[in-house]
Amino acid sequence: MSTPRDGIERTRMRALDLCLQLLEDALAAGKVRVDGPLAYRLRHLLGNGGLIPDHRLEGRRIDRVLDDIFELQAQLLGQDDQRAVS
Repeated sequence: MSTPRDGIERTRMRALDLCLQLLEDALAAGKVRVDGPLAYRLRHLLGNGGLIPDHRLEGRRIDRVLDDIFELQAQLLGQDDQRAVS
């Protein structure tokens, strides 16, 4: 049975997936750091997913931001795993 919490987690996971896609596209285009337009798009996606970035994105290395996104995904998946066990 699906709960409102499941919907929220799905929305957050989708936002993180879209952020990963943006970051991977930026890397493929040869970018090393997050520029203003990319930071704006990432903040917008994270905000829509209910995830507020706790630090400034602009100027950060893309690989570091990717690490942060992967960590957020792992935390969300960990919550799912804990709920499945309960």
